[in-house]
Amino acid sequence: MQQNIWFTPDGLEDLLPGEARKLEYYRRQLLDGFELSGYDLVLPPIAEFTDSLLTGKGRHLAVDTCRFTDQESGKMMGVRADMTPQVARIAVNRIQQAGIQRLCYVGEVLKTRNNRAKGSRSPIEVGAELFGHSGVESDIEVIELMIRSLHALGLMDLTLSIGHVSIVDSLMTAAELTQAQQNTLVDILLRKAVPEYNDFVGTLSLSEPLKAAFHSLLNLCGEAEDVMAATQELSDATPDMASHLSHLDAIVRYFKAFEHLNLHIDLADIRGYQYHTGIIFSGYAAGRKMYQLARGGRYDGVALAFGVDKPATGFSLDLRGALDLLVQPPSSQKPLVYAPNVLDATLLAEVERLKSQDTIVKRFYDLAELPDGVSYFAQDAGQWQLSVKTGQP
Repeated sequence: MQQNIWFTPDGLEDLLPGEARKLEYYRRQLLDGFELSGYDLVLPPIAEFTDSLLTGKGRHLAVDTCRFTDQESGKMMGVRADMTPQVARIAVNRIQQAGIQRLCYVGEVLKTRNNRAKGSRSPIEVGAELFGHSGVESDIEVIELMIRSLHALGLMDLTLSIGHVSIVDSLMTAAELTQAQQNTLVDILLRKAVPEYNDFVGTLSLSEPLKAAFHSLLNLCGEAEDVMAATQELSDATPDMASHLSHLDAIVRYFKAFEHLNLHIDLADIRGYQYHTGIIFSGYAAGRKMYQLARGGRYDGVALAFGVDKPATGFSLDLRGALDLLVQPPSSQKPLVYAPNVLDATLLAEVERLKSQDTIVKRFYDLAELPDGVSYFAQDAGQWQLSVKTGQP
């Protein structure tokens, strides 16, 4: 017997009818929720010129972007690895709306590498972005929309993890670290390498307040209220630190009233440091603390590459990656009728009438192949009537 050789590449997979139906059901739940919150749907192209796709803060996506030469223009194109830069381009170059803009999106992205811990190489990315407001209120709005979106997926018991990349940035600026030192520190923090961190801080010439702030940073991780109560050593370390901590405190105070929501803070979390400019946040399901369902944050510089200085905050989730956590949606319960594949105006009219009433009509080619008990159209005295297959000849 010949071996089946039709495999998809590692990290790219088919969705068969059951999973495809589940994905489409929850995609609709998410988009309906965005619409009811005032977010307008946009659909960027799957590929575009790398000049815009990898511009500005989108440069960090270069290693994940599949690139090719456009046969029409001769220019380099890329398949999107993230939709956020595309949505920013649409917001500032195409829509050009003054004031606050709320946009949402859904689509497949493609990554050059397979990371099994993060799911598919081709996630179905669903997200929402808010442009034109820089205050904590818009961060709160987007975080709440993320939580409500996870609820729409049936995920009710959640952990919200919050960070603020500007805290580390502020400490590095106050310590007057060189670019090489900043790169080293960021790498250490991303790896959570505690001994290396302590050794690195020990090499720095710091004032006492800055030294205390750096040494306390890695310990400021845990339950949100406990962390906020322990931030005293940070608050006076830099001129803008009090503002950053006040921003965090406002978010914690807002969300601590939410039921079935655990609040977690990690002030040494600098995920997306080259991209985000303030608050960052992630959503996790209870019992699956290592599986990130959704993530987002503030990225105020994203629109500068397109000629407009417009603040932005948003979030996204990988719907394909979340499918295993989601229950199968309710069955359609739509009635099913079979119809012979014959060209007859009366029969076609009956078929369309049933479809307009939300009835599924499948064509059949051999009555003997239909299972017993199903309804089908049969011609009786020149009229098309619904009959029930009984198994009798």
